[in-house]
Amino acid sequence: MNHKKNIAVVINGEFPTNTEIINKIESAEIIIAIDGATNSLIDCGITPTISIGDFDSIKPSYKDKVSQIVHAEDQNKTDLEKTLDWCIDNNYLSLCIFGISGKSEDHFLGNFFAINEYCDTIDCTIYTDYSIITPCIGKTLFDSFKGEIVSIISFESNNKVTSTNLAYPLDTYKLHPSARAIRNKSLGDSFTIESSKKLMVFQIKD
Repeated sequence: MNHKKNIAVVINGEFPTNTEIINKIESAEIIIAIDGATNSLIDCGITPTISIGDFDSIKPSYKDKVSQIVHAEDQNKTDLEKTLDWCIDNNYLSLCIFGISGKSEDHFLGNFFAINEYCDTIDCTIYTDYSIITPCIGKTLFDSFKGEIVSIISFESNNKVTSTNLAYPLDTYKLHPSARAIRNKSLGDSFTIESSKKLMVFQIKD
């Protein structure tokens, strides 16, 4: 059974500066730090519940502060992939993810590919200082407001996408990995996206 807990997963990327986002991490029942994100959390005054990774980045003195240390040594996977595997094994299938962006560009892009691979098993929402990002497939209703910037990115080819209540409507539009569906706008307090394959919806903050 899926553990219905408020679970925050913090990647070792750009740590948020937005107070609301930091409070969202701090209020989580379980905070999972991926390797070096342990440093950022503790430096911010937040002690993670669990740290996962090969620990090539964590400060040695910080290890003792964490309740549970999970060594994940598989060098064929990134620390994020190993963490998502661990979450699946432990039935943590609904996650809030932070720290996805920033720092090394290859890790930044790789994080999105990893989450795209797992999003049909794990339900997650990604929070950054700039966007709320929702991986989804099928029909999804989004809370919104008039004028909100909405971008749709598909990592899959020939993804048939239909939208409602966006300024530039999509009607079974064949979306490929590209910038062709970015910077749309919401027309009201909600919109829907329906897709034949996995994609990510970015709701951009002003």
